[in-house]
Amino acid sequence: MKDVNIILGERIKLGRKANNLTREKLAELIDVSTRFLAEVESGKVGVSLQTLKNISASLSTSTDYLLGLNEDKKSNKLEFIYSQLKKIDDKFYPLISKIVAELANIDSRELL
Repeated sequence: MKDVNIILGERIKLGRKANNLTREKLAELIDVSTRFLAEVESGKVGVSLQTLKNISASLSTSTDYLLGLNEDKKSNKLEFIYSQLKKIDDKFYPLISKIVAELANIDSRELL
């Protein structure tokens, strides 16, 4: 069985590349050094819970997936959306409410 740090590092690297992020950009987004992120990606070190949360948000994936507990990269979709909405100024609430209502009415088959 693989060490959790190795799984975490592999999945962060895959997620970073899938999101077309350089190591430098992801490190900036999650507030760590590029060197530290390289060590995480190689499985040499683990991360704090806050850093794990930041990585999850930056890569739009669940912490369960990053830790190897779940194979569904997007299992935490609603939590991710909620975390992003919390960052938005309250003055935008009416607009966001309208957008969400419109999205809820779209038939996903129309997008294909």
